[in-house]
Amino acid sequence: MDFNFGPFGKYLIYTLYFWYITMPIGLLLLWACLRKKNSPRIRWISGIGTTVLLFPIAIFLWEILVGLIEHGIKRREFEQQKKLHTYSLKQPETAAGMALSAGDTIYYAINFNMNNRKLAQLKDIDSVRLSKSTRFFNLQVNGLIGVNVYGDWSVNLTHPQGVFGWPCTGNVMIGPDSTFVRGTLAQDYIVLGYRLPKGSEVRYIEDDLINIILPNSKWLSINPKTKQPISEREKKLADSLKYKRP
Repeated sequence: MDFNFGPFGKYLIYTLYFWYITMPIGLLLLWACLRKKNSPRIRWISGIGTTVLLFPIAIFLWEILVGLIEHGIKRREFEQQKKLHTYSLKQPETAAGMALSAGDTIYYAINFNMNNRKLAQLKDIDSVRLSKSTRFFNLQVNGLIGVNVYGDWSVNLTHPQGVFGWPCTGNVMIGPDSTFVRGTLAQDYIVLGYRLPKGSEVRYIEDDLINIILPNSKWLSINPKTKQPISEREKKLADSLKYKRP
């Protein structure tokens, strides 16, 4: 893509790009401009040079300052809204199908109307901080239940459990349509003709792609339809994992 910024645009870009040169020279010229012992001609010329060299930098720093101030204001407003959409349970309660205990904290979505808290669904909740374990997607979980921008739920299993057919331990991720997204195997597991060792991390990227990170940090991607690795360089590793019936 060909960008044509014009003379003024190039002036701004090069002045900022070589700031480590233009800024010291600009400050030196500023000092010469403000020094009363210098002649009016030198001070006048120094003033022009200062403006030419420091104007883009001043504008750039001003934009950064304004951006930081705006970010701080938005962050403060967000924190205020977050507090208004945070609810700590004083007694056991069922919220969005989850049986929660006293002491659990629910963080509702910022755009959710808290007047309808009793009618909240899973899509209205950003996360839940559990004080005790509970069941979620028919799994026994504890700690933090959180959701990402794709609607996938991240949960911590209380013990090794089967997650939609995958024997997992630790943290797992579940899709909004009750599907397995990511997890760490709690035991050796045979799938698609491969024997995956305990500790392997399995992640569904798409319907036609499964990423597997082995305990030794080696990884491969398998197409679940063809049951083959997606690249030739992974074929040797895939062959070493193929399950052979005794």
